Amino acid sequence: MKTFLSAMALALSMAMPVSVFPAGRSASGDIEAVGRLTRRVAPSLAGIIRYELIPAECDTFAVTADNGMVVIKGNNAISMSVGLNNYLRRDLGVSVSWFADDSVQVPDDIVIPATGYGARAAVGERFFLNYCTFGYTMPYWNWGDWERFIDWMALNGINLPLAMTGQERTWQLTWRRLGLDDASIMSSFTGPAHLPWHWMNNVDHFQGPLAQPWIDSQESLQRSILERERELGMTPFMPAFAGHVPDGLRALYPDARISLRSQWSGFEDKDRCWFLDPSDPLYATIQNTFLSIQDSIYGTDHIYGIDPFNEVDSPDWSEEYLRSASSGIYSTLRAADPDARWLQMTWNFYYDRKHWTKPRIKAFLDGVPDENLLLLDYERCIFRQAVHMVLSRQLWRQHNDGRRYGRYRPQDIGCRGRGRE
Repeated sequence: MKTFLSAMALALSMAMPVSVFPAGRSASGDIEAVGRLTRRVAPSLAGIIRYELIPAECDTFAVTADNGMVVIKGNNAISMSVGLNNYLRRDLGVSVSWFADDSVQVPDDIVIPATGYGARAAVGERFFLNYCTFGYTMPYWNWGDWERFIDWMALNGINLPLAMTGQERTWQLTWRRLGLDDASIMSSFTGPAHLPWHWMNNVDHFQGPLAQPWIDSQESLQRSILERERELGMTPFMPAFAGHVPDGLRALYPDARISLRSQWSGFEDKDRCWFLDPSDPLYATIQNTFLSIQDSIYGTDHIYGIDPFNEVDSPDWSEEYLRSASSGIYSTLRAADPDARWLQMTWNFYYDRKHWTKPRIKAFLDGVPDENLLLLDYERCIFRQAVHMVLSRQLWRQHNDGRRYGRYRPQDIGCRGRGRE
């Protein structure tokens, strides 16, 4: 069955740890990572906190005391970071903001917990951020901003962050290898504030071109971001090729099945995007080229965001085409990375529900094996649109687009209530 992800959620309930350590990570590495986080966020506490790694079948933490020391146990660095955050808030009354300029004010009188407490995560994969977020203030963040932000994510249990910084370097090298000159490549990019909608196949050119020093700086920043996220045990995910090509590619590959996207959000026709059909042999070439370059620069954690029809029309609304398109994209993805999983936003099924009828949604989803497709539900009412076709077990997911907050289960498919405004 398809898997729905919880977005920005760490639902906790009490439990005792069992089972084994996660593969591929050492106890000393996780303890060192959370120790460094402590020294960054609350250095005065570094000498009174001891971290211990414990085996558990799911993410678990426990906070206890031992001979005047605070002991925080967890099955990995993220779990121990959540334990630290609970100790800060529960015992010291300290809140850590994600803004680097907000100081963390630890009281002089340190509290040693009188009784132990702990919790476990109700969901294993805890996603955070969306593409649009990278077009607000993030284009102008420096490493200091990101360092605090990543620490905040760890403290709040995030282990599946979207990581889109620095993508223009990968695309620049990809399009060069496909034969485009730098002038054509750079002019296809939007300005920094509109890059998320460029990534999502919505707009080209607007407020571009980008400057090479900016692209270079973002590449360097992304390397630091990914290194820190992976150090803390997160699984950052980046994009794969979703069909969006620069208009200059048409002249180089005149026989390729490239079509003009529908107009998006009132932008001029000159800023419309071009889409390469997944059935075209060139699609697999671009997919393999892009992923190999991205891997060489940033590495991979084998989860890729792909949203071919975000807020734009499909070239063909037949069920046969939609199934063929998703199957074609998936086959190129797995050919380039045999361990790849596809992460797909479900927002468009709700946004364009006039076109995305239940049979069309089902046809599109059926083109990808259940175990390798992750569905990210940003809009709670998508359950009303499609959940019965793709979900047969009870999972939680969290809605947060900056306006409403609420946690819902599949049986809440009718969207009863509005959550908390």
